[in-house]
Amino acid sequence: MKKNEEYLIRGLEAWGIDLPAQSRSNLLLLLDELIRWNQAFSFTSLSHPRDLTEIFLLDPLAPLALGMELLSPLLDAGCGPGFPSLPLKIALPSLEATGVEISRRKINFLRHVLRMLKLTGYHPIHKRLEDMIKGGQAFPTVVSRALTGGPQALEILSQLLSHRGEAILYVGKGWKASYLPFSLALKDHREYILPFSQKTRALVRVLRVN
Repeated sequence: MKKNEEYLIRGLEAWGIDLPAQSRSNLLLLLDELIRWNQAFSFTSLSHPRDLTEIFLLDPLAPLALGMELLSPLLDAGCGPGFPSLPLKIALPSLEATGVEISRRKINFLRHVLRMLKLTGYHPIHKRLEDMIKGGQAFPTVVSRALTGGPQALEILSQLLSHRGEAILYVGKGWKASYLPFSLALKDHREYILPFSQKTRALVRVLRVN
């Protein structure tokens, strides 16, 4: 068994996530392509199969491990080469998702993987988030690993939420509610431990309030 597959199976079991064989296979193909493209485009400095599997496959699936509901259509704000939304889409095939990213190389990677895996219902968009806001687009669910810092970045995120929409932020251990702008209210802040590195991460759920 290849190391990536071994780590994926162990991680899913540790988190109590049961995925069909096709979904597991697609996750591994996604990771293989990320590793291959990384040689040319340096998407990540990680190289060990354990670390790659943990950060790019398991961490994105934390909402499933914590029993969080994801409503369609979902927006991944600043998705990079497709994370966390692409693993979520693979795990939840019926989920309608959109990934927005300013880097053309990362969007090209995302489009390539979608074609390779024959995934439908995922829409990669090469655009600034501010232009999405100008277009009046809003979503009931927004996820992000990129816009998690201060109020200015989170204010952009809030404007992409529909009224009473919910954002799920992937954050580190030191994240504070004081980072939130007045347009967002904290709903939940749940820590979890990554299965191999034992690092503490957290998912923060916030609601748009105006």
